[in-house]
Amino acid sequence: MGSGQGGVEPGGRPRALDPRALLRTLGAHRVEFVVIGGFSVAAHGVVRATKDLDIVPEPSAANWSRLAAALRELHAEVDLGDMSADELGIAPDETGLAGGGNWILQTVHGRLDVMQDVAGLRSWQQLRAGAVKRGGVLYAGYQELVSMKSAAGRDEDLADIAKLRAARGES
Repeated sequence: MGSGQGGVEPGGRPRALDPRALLRTLGAHRVEFVVIGGFSVAAHGVVRATKDLDIVPEPSAANWSRLAAALRELHAEVDLGDMSADELGIAPDETGLAGGGNWILQTVHGRLDVMQDVAGLRSWQQLRAGAVKRGGVLYAGYQELVSMKSAAGRDEDLADIAKLRAARGES
């Protein structure tokens, strides 16, 4: 993945988020994934600001290979704060992705979080089965989204749940 064109502008600032460009690149590489997080909340009618695009990829060698190719095109670099990915010997390539875990990546189109270990997520199959399609993109279904946000338990997640329930007319 190397340095050079990664996800940081001159001066060290992360690049502005362009979710459409990220989604186009993933789609061009036929990556199978479901969007979770803030953009998934928006797909259910509750719009809020978010700093990244969170995806859960389908866990297979073929899909990790397609995802790795997309990440190369996006010049994705692991965001480890002050540490270098080279120092730890990790890269979001086929081998690294197959190892699981969550990847916070800076790309030429902003931050992309590849989530493979998510509290409250029962399985890829259930996430995929309950997903809703908007504009050709799969987003976490309501039940899965509430389950993940409940398990995370952060203030912003609890606020999202309350807004999602209100948008559905639930008390």
